[in-house]
Amino acid sequence: KAVVSTQSTGHSDAYSQLIHKAMHVNQLSTEEQRELASCVAPDADKCSAVQRAKYAELRLEQLAETKDRQLALYTQLIENLIYLLWRHVQYYTVYCKDPTEGIGGEPLPKKLLSANNDYIKNLTRELPLHLTDPLLKKVVDFCSNKTSSSMTSSFTSALVRRVRKLMTA
Repeated sequence: KAVVSTQSTGHSDAYSQLIHKAMHVNQLSTEEQRELASCVAPDADKCSAVQRAKYAELRLEQLAETKDRQLALYTQLIENLIYLLWRHVQYYTVYCKDPTEGIGGEPLPKKLLSANNDYIKNLTRELPLHLTDPLLKKVVDFCSNKTSSSMTSSFTSALVRRVRKLMTA
């Protein structure tokens, strides 16, 4: 859990740094500009300082765009994982506790009820230990900061609320 939040923060910081460098490319050292420009134009050593700065800025913008796409993919991944987590926790904590209720009022078949009561009790006891409030808050904050769609961030928020509700039930 700490790896996810550390990675997402690291990528977010790297994105911000790339944007800052692209906006202030003239403040970079000549060596940094040369190195960045060489990724765009192989003959960057022969270019003028102004042209090299433009190439460096272009490369920084490419790197920032790539980092932005990575952040979007991380956000989608986190949303999908939270959804899967919610569905699995819901299945075990709601439907397996009372097998006569089942899904949609239909009783669950016996072969689907492989979880025994001890397993379910252990799951409900350990969930709050692994899914702490700070972790869930970081998930919601990360998804709301990285998405341009408020629908996506509210979807993640709703899923996190549902997971919390299942943990306290």
